[in-house]
Amino acid sequence: MPPFRSPSPALIGLAAHATGVVAGLGAGFPAVLAGGTAAIVLPGRRRWIGVVVAVGALSGAATRHADRDRCASVIAPGAISAHVAVVVPAAPRRIGSLRLLDRPCRGTIPFRPGGSDTLWAGWRGTVRGNWRQMEGRWRPPDGLLGVMEAQGRVGPADWVESLRNGTLRSIGRLFGARAGMIEALVLGSRGTIDPDLQRAFARSGLVHLLSISGFHVGLIWAWVQIILGLLGVRVRSPVAAALVLAYIGFIGLPPPAVRAGLLATIGALARFGQRNPSAGPLFALCAWLVLVVDPWALFDLGAWLSIGSLWGATAAVRWSDRAFGTGAGWRMMAGSVGATLATAPITAWWLGTVALAGIALNPIAIPLAAAAVPAVLASLLVAPILPRVAASVAAGGGALLAALEALARRGAAIPGAALSFEPGPLPALLALLVVAGAAVAFGGRATAREAGRRIAWGLGVGLALGLVWQLVPVADSRPGLALHFLDVGQGDAALVQTASGHWVLIDAGPSDDRFDAGLAVVVPYLERQGVHRLEAVVLSHGHRDHYGGLMAVLGAIEVGRVFEPAEAVPDPHYLALLDAMADRGIPWIPVRSGTTFAVDEVRFTALHPDSTWESWGTDLNEDSAVLVVNAGGFRALFAGDAGLLAEARIGSNVQGVDLLKVGHHGSRTATGVGWLARLRPAAAIISVGRTNRYGHPAPETVARLDAAGIVVWRTDREGTVTVRIEHGQMVVRGRRGSAAYPLRGPDSTGTVRHGAL
Repeated sequence: MPPFRSPSPALIGLAAHATGVVAGLGAGFPAVLAGGTAAIVLPGRRRWIGVVVAVGALSGAATRHADRDRCASVIAPGAISAHVAVVVPAAPRRIGSLRLLDRPCRGTIPFRPGGSDTLWAGWRGTVRGNWRQMEGRWRPPDGLLGVMEAQGRVGPADWVESLRNGTLRSIGRLFGARAGMIEALVLGSRGTIDPDLQRAFARSGLVHLLSISGFHVGLIWAWVQIILGLLGVRVRSPVAAALVLAYIGFIGLPPPAVRAGLLATIGALARFGQRNPSAGPLFALCAWLVLVVDPWALFDLGAWLSIGSLWGATAAVRWSDRAFGTGAGWRMMAGSVGATLATAPITAWWLGTVALAGIALNPIAIPLAAAAVPAVLASLLVAPILPRVAASVAAGGGALLAALEALARRGAAIPGAALSFEPGPLPALLALLVVAGAAVAFGGRATAREAGRRIAWGLGVGLALGLVWQLVPVADSRPGLALHFLDVGQGDAALVQTASGHWVLIDAGPSDDRFDAGLAVVVPYLERQGVHRLEAVVLSHGHRDHYGGLMAVLGAIEVGRVFEPAEAVPDPHYLALLDAMADRGIPWIPVRSGTTFAVDEVRFTALHPDSTWESWGTDLNEDSAVLVVNAGGFRALFAGDAGLLAEARIGSNVQGVDLLKVGHHGSRTATGVGWLARLRPAAAIISVGRTNRYGHPAPETVARLDAAGIVVWRTDREGTVTVRIEHGQMVVRGRRGSAAYPLRGPDSTGTVRHGAL
């Protein structure tokens, strides 16, 4: 790439390289030939663009080719037994990494031990468990091995493994219940932070403080240089760089830390060389180096946030230095505003949220973290030789972290702390317009007075447009009955919204070691709709792909009552959920055939299960709650995971519905021909995960639905599917379009031949 002389060539070069990376990852080495051809064909100075595209394509193709030999690509999903060596230790419910000794593959894979034993670095033996692979064309091979049984012993550990083991032991001894947070802060460990706490940090705009990021690497860099200065070392930057890179290698080269190390190193080298590059070239060079090291970073949210926050904070601080001087307070506030603005389009697109509270909270939280992190690191460094001193230092660091937690929780509770909406290009475009407006307001070396004048004009225009919008007459948009089938992957979660604005949740989606649908999908969706209370929750049965997300919902939304089949399930997560409901005083009502309740105009009636039927307790799926939702002339049926046996038992107790929530994610053992003949729905919803390992929906089930003339809507293809009752018809909307179906009318009410409880 030629030297960057202005922002324009820098960004053009970055875009060309990124284009090549995409082509290389997608098409392989033929993309390299295409890029090489462009390098030859393009005339004059434009030829360098073709060269950059070819280099990017080569990088992407080589990465895709190398990934074929990685262990995460070689292992087949499902049960696995392997001889392994632990590289990064993991305590129960923590994630470490191990190397496969009996398979010809490269790299390590993440694992999570079951039981109550810690698997230490240097441990060698045989493990049996289940490998869950993270699939997707535009992501590197990854997954998680859930270890159920391990037989072996700790062998001779090298000095790095011994250091990792000692660090983990010291964290547990010094920080106790806060050990998970310390592991995330210091070691970059995944899955160690309480979900409620993580959500509070995210909503308050402080989530970047919970992981190894540019802030942490820069903080370590700064403290190392301060200490070296006190020791009289003159050449501090290279030494600090070497120590920081060694630290990143010690924690296992996690991609966020590698990216942060590159970004911090570039900035420090620029300062060491007394260079003052503009934000555009600096941003482009950092992004280009990140892509050279890790081409997959192009599709990684963390990488975009790292680059975006760096660019925004740098540009904002430089303007603040000109307008208000170089005071620490002004620089910190400007950096917080700039980083929030620059990352707003990214978080709006991917997450559907923009945390505004972080603008005000970061100037308070960053000094707390800046003092807490070195205290934590210092306590761990001196723990082996001065345990009492380490305990005292850890107590001080723990107090600072407690203050940081309290700030995050209070900040998350502030009304309007975070703007929430449906993720996608539209909110990202609106956020991008705000960023563009800020660039216009503060660009061109504008003074503070000139920037204020431009902002005032912009706000005036915005208020005028808003007033015009309010004066334009629009049709009555009061909502009627709506059903929202959320895209939670391989699981179920649906919301019923009454015409009066009250809400009922039917199932809450899955949760496991890698994904919590309640935290990632259900709660954000409710927040975007402005929901603060659920009148009722209905859990179809005690399988985790249906109830798993409810724990996060209980922590964020007020719940009136919970209906559930109340069948004994020997699952610790299920029992913990019951304890959580009891602690919150939420009424828990067993669902039986004939159970009914109403919310506004909507009536909910259970057709199944019945604890007296002959198959009770044989199969948890067959004991699912089967629910009819009735509002005027509209009827919908939710089948849970009930199969052919339950369908036969229900028999003719229900006839004629407008909408069917297909049972058991479209399994071949559900949704029989007789069932469809009785229900005769116009449309059916299948909640199913993309490329799930069960093969849902089964081709046989899809064929039965097609033969019955039922239009199928699938969450793996349509995303969240919304059904609204509008003007006497049912309107179904998904990602790829919408369709309207006439209601069957009052004559389709059918009968439920059980008494209400």
